[in-house]
Amino acid sequence: MTVFDDVVQHFYGAGKRHFFDPLYQQVNRQALAPFFQPWLRPKGRVLEAGSGSGHLAGELGLKNCCFLDLTWAQIKRFQDTGTPGFFIHGDLQQLPFEANTFEQVICSNVVHYTGLPGLAELLRVTEPGGQMLVAFLENSDFTRAAVRLAVACGLFPLLMRDARFIELADLAQLNVREEDSATVIFMPPLFRASRALPRQGLVAFVLRKEEVQIRLSTRKKVSIQ
Repeated sequence: MTVFDDVVQHFYGAGKRHFFDPLYQQVNRQALAPFFQPWLRPKGRVLEAGSGSGHLAGELGLKNCCFLDLTWAQIKRFQDTGTPGFFIHGDLQQLPFEANTFEQVICSNVVHYTGLPGLAELLRVTEPGGQMLVAFLENSDFTRAAVRLAVACGLFPLLMRDARFIELADLAQLNVREEDSATVIFMPPLFRASRALPRQGLVAFVLRKEEVQIRLSTRKKVSIQ
């Protein structure tokens, strides 16, 4: 892990963040959960990577899924909600699963900490024909300026200055087909997912895996039946 990865792990392993957490939960409730909900496969093999304390899972009604997070503290908070599931401590950049394990992978507000390698790992563990439901900050001048302003105003943590924002053009490297996408916008007092606006800022995608093309080094994996 890099120094930045350690900073991310420490930030999310600490206690509640009194402004950042409510903001994140508001975005989940008002924008991301309504956008993802029609695409869910609740009876399939589903992974939520970077599940945190379980807020998005709760909004989506996810149960008996595989929930993975970078910190034990977040996993414990999630388990305390009583949600049934398979809880795993792991790194999105080195997921402990065999290739093609899951029918659907959900990952919100995480891959801008890992960059494209995180998306590649999500793709690796998604079966051909399966879907990735992802939301992240993309790498435009608009987004970088907005994040710098949010950090300066104390709305975002300092670590966001070093986030590995995703170039949308790089999605073409992953051999996926876009099935749906939206941009999260703030229309006071509500957040909304808009399909009409350019993909800038926090964006959400439904991506279908066409076939396996990315080959990573083999490691001992956890097999989910």
